[in-house]
Amino acid sequence: MTNETFDEYTARIFSYVGRRNPRDMLARAPGALARRVTGVPRRRLTARPAPGKWSVGEILAHLSEIELLWGYRVRTLLERDEPEIVGMDQEVWARVGRYERRDPRESLALYTALRRSNVALLSALPPKALARRGRHSQFGGLSIADIARLLAGHDVNHTRQIDAILRRKKRRHAAR
Repeated sequence: MTNETFDEYTARIFSYVGRRNPRDMLARAPGALARRVTGVPRRRLTARPAPGKWSVGEILAHLSEIELLWGYRVRTLLERDEPEIVGMDQEVWARVGRYERRDPRESLALYTALRRSNVALLSALPPKALARRGRHSQFGGLSIADIARLLAGHDVNHTRQIDAILRRKKRRHAAR
């Protein structure tokens, strides 16, 4: 874990999106991840880069569950006026979801299917719906448009982690 505050984390995640269209980023992310892991042996995908750090497979499991969670939250914002959105503990989700035992390719397939559904929903929403807000226990006030930006930045964050893990492992394999 880093010493980053929640506000610093949020600012960093939003910075990854900048002025780019988050829906375009969301639509492209599953393919970009698939290209990164295609041909990589399962053993490499499930090996942790360091004690206490997630493997590529665990990151993919996390992404699939985050997609499920935020998809539900967006639908809740569409259904209710200014709902409370309860935060989650990703380490608990990883433990109870047994991320370390999941097949990375199945996690990627689930993420891809859920993302396709969520992008279709977001793309169909008029500006008034994208502005619907709720109150998140960690992020504070969030609109659906904010959620799209968070998810897009979250993808960038974890894609960078995956790239770093795969580069590190590739160097180790090449040195042998």
